[in-house]
Amino acid sequence: MKKLLTLFCFLCLSVVAASAQDQQPGSRQTLDEQYGFRGARFESSVTSYKGLALAENGGATRFYRRPTDVKTMGEGELSSIRYGFYKGRLAMVILETRGLTNSRAVLAALVAQYGPGTQNNPYQQRFAWSGKDVTMSYDENAGSNDATIFISSKKLRAMQLKEQSKAGVKLSGAPL
Repeated sequence: MKKLLTLFCFLCLSVVAASAQDQQPGSRQTLDEQYGFRGARFESSVTSYKGLALAENGGATRFYRRPTDVKTMGEGELSSIRYGFYKGRLAMVILETRGLTNSRAVLAALVAQYGPGTQNNPYQQRFAWSGKDVTMSYDENAGSNDATIFISSKKLRAMQLKEQSKAGVKLSGAPL
């Protein structure tokens, strides 16, 4: 009976610890809870943002900058922050860094906030985080150590890829 009670207590503590770990700030769950970047929520309309400056026009996706953005993350400096609106709704955010010091400092901030990402090759500074609704990737150039971070809504990205695929079928007669 004593062993059974000890086992039961151990299982209860394991469940509580696992639950607490899922709720900690350094988890992928945080990606889904934020569902965007610094208050800019995925799927929100471009008209809900004041002071955006058009940076690029890529057909159905337009990229904007917010001149008021603070370009730091953790101890690192961001060289660029762009917000991608697909058909007028926020679908992705692209962050860029310059140099080893800034890139690694931003990576450290990402790991602190979202937990360790998946790294398929230990010789490349490429990491991925995947929540239920949001994906994020960090890709560092081996030569310059500049990095690009993509944060995107899975739902809008799937819509975009589906529509691009349909357009490819209509234009060429064969799927992409």
